[in-house]
Amino acid sequence: MSRFFKFIGKAALFILIFAVIVRIISVMSASGEDLILEDTIAVVRLEGVIMDTHYLDEKLKSLDENDKVKGIILEINSPGGAVAPSQQLYIRIMKMHKPVYAVMETMAASGGYYTAVACDKVYAMESTITGSIGVIMEYTNFRGLMDKFGVQSVVIKSGKMKDVPSPTRDLTEEEQKYLQGNINDFYEQFLRDILKRRKIDEKKLRELADGRIFSGRQAQKLGLIDNIGTREDAEEAMKKQLDMPDIQIEEFYEPEQSFLRSLMTKAKTLAASEGVDGGIYYLYKPGL
Repeated sequence: MSRFFKFIGKAALFILIFAVIVRIISVMSASGEDLILEDTIAVVRLEGVIMDTHYLDEKLKSLDENDKVKGIILEINSPGGAVAPSQQLYIRIMKMHKPVYAVMETMAASGGYYTAVACDKVYAMESTITGSIGVIMEYTNFRGLMDKFGVQSVVIKSGKMKDVPSPTRDLTEEEQKYLQGNINDFYEQFLRDILKRRKIDEKKLRELADGRIFSGRQAQKLGLIDNIGTREDAEEAMKKQLDMPDIQIEEFYEPEQSFLRSLMTKAKTLAASEGVDGGIYYLYKPGL
């Protein structure tokens, strides 16, 4: 009889422990935290036009604060994107206390390169498209079309620059200078942050930073990246740096977006790529 009660007691204890573990996992999952039980190199991903970086920014922050995460690899496949989100990722990576390696895939241009350059080491394939260092602003002027159909735009504004650039009229010389001043300021910020991370002469960088793209092989020769290699190469290098040859590798990719959020993201991306929103971007736009 005593054996029976001992068995019941052990079973109850096991069920209680199991319930507590399940509850912990549930709470951490709901709060967006990652349950990491072993020493880990975390892999995160930057994909597509950089517009909304909230998830990736928070993920990098939480991984940096997790004692079980010893290093982070950032996969990048991006032509760049909006100025502020690109800069936010750069700032986040610069604040991190653990080694962060970038692995540039098909493309890591403009804002994509801006993000990569913050990392401690930058890897690329020989054929990776990178560079495109610079700033672009584009908008569509419908004035000729409106004149053709007799449509007139009426604007009431608080200041003379409030509607600049306007899709319904040409820019004045003063407005052109005003916008160019903003573009130049964002450009200087881009160059400043590259110079913080790359051992490259400023004069040389300015010659390269006219919007042109480079292959990964060219970028390495110019000092814009560190190594030609794949994610596997980056993993092995990080294991060696950490002196942890058997450390596990775990991916922490953004969950699939809801239909509505996906639709909004695609709309923002289309507006950026087609230049219909008048935004300012660190973005590679071939064909212009």
